Amino acid sequence: MTRARLTELQHALEREGWRIDGESGADALFQVERERIVWHLRCGDARERLDFYLFAPLGGPTERLADLSHVDALTSGRRLYFDKIVSAQWREELPAFVAALGSV
Repeated sequence: MTRARLTELQHALEREGWRIDGESGADALFQVERERIVWHLRCGDARERLDFYLFAPLGGPTERLADLSHVDALTSGRRLYFDKIVSAQWREELPAFVAALGSV
């Protein structure tokens, strides 16, 4: 479930000291606009922007969280693909992605 992966990413970020600016309720973190979700992060003086991209199976417009493909961290240039939550790839890449955000 994509919402579970987004929540897992949120918690991993928070454990590393990151906070998501502009939160106005839990659902705001999952709000899709033009096939994209944007999170603005801060950790002390550090800032990061995460852009989550959704792609429909046939390339049409989508606002379904199930169509979430990946997230790009604009400042650090890192990318995380949304694999299945129980996959070894997700379990390895999620902490590596979060750790990389703090090393810029």
